[in-house]
Amino acid sequence: MENLEYQDQRFAGQISFEKTPVVPAGSFGDAQVGATSPIDTPKLKHRFAQVYAQDKGAAAASVTGRVIHTAKAAGSVASIDVGITQAAVGAATVTVDLKKNGATILTGVVTINNSHAAFAEVSGTISSAAYALGDNFELVIVATAGGGTLPQGLYVHTVFNENP
Repeated sequence: MENLEYQDQRFAGQISFEKTPVVPAGSFGDAQVGATSPIDTPKLKHRFAQVYAQDKGAAAASVTGRVIHTAKAAGSVASIDVGITQAAVGAATVTVDLKKNGATILTGVVTINNSHAAFAEVSGTISSAAYALGDNFELVIVATAGGGTLPQGLYVHTVFNENP
């Protein structure tokens, strides 16, 4: 009798296990999930990459309470990154805060000033990432010329991961 341990196996019927089987990492991928038997939504993580952008060529402007995401399920904030398309000059600064239900979730606002080059994103530090179904997220942007020239084309990328 041949050793079947290292040969392909084909089963025509249903297979039952007395214990939970151990499946090697990478065994299942997109090709193994059929269109007629997809994985149910509650078993998947959902990633929402939200972008807020002001017009390129326009000076950064203050914005209070721009809603960027409402949680469809419990999850966590993965990241916030802020950039500009043209650098600030002199003492001009722009700060960006991310708030959940009106309270900041960052350890400090993300600040853009004349030390930041165009398209060089600045990452915020998230102090309170977890959230619940229905939580609302908003941006608060404060642009201060301070005797300088405000940067142009402000944009903010935020990433939210949810587990329905």
